[in-house]
Amino acid sequence: MRLVLVDDEKGIVDGLKIMISRYIPECEIVGAAYNGLEGFKLIQKLQPDIVITDIRMPQSDGLDMIKMLKDAGTKTKFILLSGYADFEYARRGIQLGVQFYINKPVEEEELRDCVIQVMGAIRADRAKLREVDELKQEVHSRMQESALRDVLDLSSDNTLMEELLRHAGIPTAGASFACVLLEFDGNVDALKEFGLQPVFHHIDRALGQYRGVYRFRYSGAQVAVVVTQGGAIGYADLVRSVQRLKEEIYRELKLSMSVGIGTIQKQAAGISQSFEEARYALSFKVIKGADTVIPFPEITNLTGRRHPVSEEMITRLEAGLDNMDEMECVGIIGEIFRGMEAEPSMGPADLQLQCLNILLSSVRKMSFQQLQQNDFLGRHILSLEGISRFRTLVSLEEWMVQVIRRIIAFKLEHNIPKKKDIISEVKEYVSTHYNEPITLADLAARFFISPYYLSQFFKQKTGDTYVNFLTQIRIGKAKELLEKTDLKVYEICQLVGYSDTQHFARLFEKLTGCKPREYRKNLPNV
Repeated sequence: MRLVLVDDEKGIVDGLKIMISRYIPECEIVGAAYNGLEGFKLIQKLQPDIVITDIRMPQSDGLDMIKMLKDAGTKTKFILLSGYADFEYARRGIQLGVQFYINKPVEEEELRDCVIQVMGAIRADRAKLREVDELKQEVHSRMQESALRDVLDLSSDNTLMEELLRHAGIPTAGASFACVLLEFDGNVDALKEFGLQPVFHHIDRALGQYRGVYRFRYSGAQVAVVVTQGGAIGYADLVRSVQRLKEEIYRELKLSMSVGIGTIQKQAAGISQSFEEARYALSFKVIKGADTVIPFPEITNLTGRRHPVSEEMITRLEAGLDNMDEMECVGIIGEIFRGMEAEPSMGPADLQLQCLNILLSSVRKMSFQQLQQNDFLGRHILSLEGISRFRTLVSLEEWMVQVIRRIIAFKLEHNIPKKKDIISEVKEYVSTHYNEPITLADLAARFFISPYYLSQFFKQKTGDTYVNFLTQIRIGKAKELLEKTDLKVYEICQLVGYSDTQHFARLFEKLTGCKPREYRKNLPNV
């Protein structure tokens, strides 16, 4: 603790210095002054933890000095030193918040006891401040995570995107963005044991060269990372950094993971696109195997070659799988392979590639949770090793039929219903659970569909993003509560699923043209 002495008698100051250095080694005397004005200037300059000051001094007494320092915002703790049993001085000291007094002549034991009490009070104050700071940081982190979840699940709503990023405290002017999605493989009990903080520490360290790194648990064993940079982001450097991150986490935490990396985006509106690319790239771990880093351009290179399998065929196959019509699916596989026979230039590698494309189409609506639940699909079928065993059209066709049958059997085993109006059910669920922290990933897991596919399908069917739909539902409910109840705005904010009143007010004003209080004030009197 840093300590300053203020007394107009030099002998008393020297004596206090000796006693403190001898009996209170936890304190360091950083300065001394001999009147109130000099003490005021010195304490303002040094900002010590503790000041021991005489009351009666020339120019400005100890109480006047304390008042000036309090008015200036000093947080120092004061011990009053006086040989006067004067009630008026004690009363003024109490009014100034002084809790500690020592009478002259000063005894070593009394001095030590008093200073120890003050140090204890300072430590308690600091602990409370740390708690408040930690609570503020936790609230900020949760608000930032909530805003980032919405950003990742948006499509291309520039206005709302800018609002959410501003709410998350992420600068966008002149910035580049990239998204990374980590998924921990295998047994993640260790992850549950020590939590995500050690993982976050490694992410921050491995990507520390970038201006902003925002990371949070996205869903289950998945962690989303948004990287921002004031200028351009070198994609090759980002991939290398992520590869090092994967290696470090395995080496130091014994956790293996697969990673999808989206492309670099030069506008904030592209963040959701980069995240969808990362999510889509990660879905290729069923092909490339676990414990891999998969940049999105590698996937486009893989799937961008010529496709003798038409989109119409793939759509029919998907419909057959949705309806769990085994006969229809087997017939379509037969048609696809007859088409392959008509391509004389296709070699074994090309045939295997086409099978990969068919497999990806077959499972692209399924969530990772579903694939991981089925040993046959998750480990033996959906892998390069599985496909490489078959090098003729006949054997590949038989194998593909087996895969399709296993997918249908899995759906029947888990009571996954036949094709239905998923979007209507999603909208109905959101309309009922709007006050809960519903994410796109949560919905995808609930309705047995991949987040990437749900995001695209929702926009295709409704013409709007999932986040916009949820916002409209919540603000609509907020309007009802403003009209029909006397609840305060912050209470309504919480009831409709928001944790930040300011963010809620901005969204409300965006959709209604006025703030919540103004909306209630302008209601007609009934």
